Amino acid sequence: MEISHVLAFLEDELTFPIHQDSVIRQVGAVDIEAPDAQETETVSTIIGPVGQETYASADELFTTIIGNLSDEYIGRKFYDDRGGNLAGASVGPTDETDISF
Repeated sequence: MEISHVLAFLEDELTFPIHQDSVIRQVGAVDIEAPDAQETETVSTIIGPVGQETYASADELFTTIIGNLSDEYIGRKFYDDRGGNLAGASVGPTDETDISF
């Protein structure tokens, strides 16, 4: 299942509030696809280590799922569409003149 469909799926399949064990029993085997569609993780694998007892709403469970996805779900790491590449930026004076006092 694509991540964009997970919230609606949770709302349709589960009744809230719900205990974590019930989530795992009812929808734990559902695969969530990474954006590259080559990797998947199950709901159980994602929320199992969290240790939260109860989810009050589908939004709370969805937020927990999103917050615990592995790196394969991030997309382009370190990509910034708001500026240039800071790795090549210099700090301080840019000319090589000798500044003496």
